[in-house]
Amino acid sequence: MRASTASKRDYVVDALQVHGLSDKGSRQNNEDYFGYYMPTGGLDRLGSLFAVSDGVGGSAAGEVASAEAVNVLLQEYYFGDHTDKVPERLKNAFRNTSLHIYDLSISHSSTRHMKCTLSTLLLKQNRFFITHVGDSKIMLLRDNDMIQLTKDHNLVGKLMRLGLVTAEEARTHPNKNVLLKAVGDGPLLMPDFYSGVIRPGDLFCMITDGILEHATHDELKSFLIEQGSSTNELAELIAELNRRGGQDNMTIMTVRVNRIY
Repeated sequence: MRASTASKRDYVVDALQVHGLSDKGSRQNNEDYFGYYMPTGGLDRLGSLFAVSDGVGGSAAGEVASAEAVNVLLQEYYFGDHTDKVPERLKNAFRNTSLHIYDLSISHSSTRHMKCTLSTLLLKQNRFFITHVGDSKIMLLRDNDMIQLTKDHNLVGKLMRLGLVTAEEARTHPNKNVLLKAVGDGPLLMPDFYSGVIRPGDLFCMITDGILEHATHDELKSFLIEQGSSTNELAELIAELNRRGGQDNMTIMTVRVNRIY
């Protein structure tokens, strides 16, 4: 299973091109985690699955939560006893993963109250499917226009949707890190679910919130358009964000669709 336990990961096939990088920034630990699985043979009927997670709590348990969430989700989706209907299979895998994190959070003193964000992207033939909880983000760059496909489950995200703060005000809001929903909150958690059509040339960008701590949405879009999304180029982006302060863990994974498969 191609799940990232290192700080960076590349994978290129004819149809998809994947690059990922994670950095602890100025933090002592890296509580971010990302991983993916691009199956061949019989499992390819289930598509390719990508996930990013950001541990909550600023402790070792955050590292456990994010790694567990990504790895359990991948195992659940491909090898769990679920229907072969992709949308329902993905939702069931997400719910079981959330229950697993919650069970760990109440069963062991070392992982007490641990939580994480979890955002997943499934590509199958000409469709994408997303499950999402938290304030990590999945964006789509298409025809030089980049849109955020997920909704932020945090206080400033809600204030922005209500029209009470602007995007610029949200970046410096004193409560910008307050999550309203996270994996581990409870035994039953309903993720957001989105789906859409894939086009050749699409670039999906999955990030944890640290990426936009020192860059704007437009800066990220411009970088991906002008510089590219290889691991070396993503490393240049991370280095620049660290020069600007690098106050949080930062993870970015890009998935370029070369052709529909």
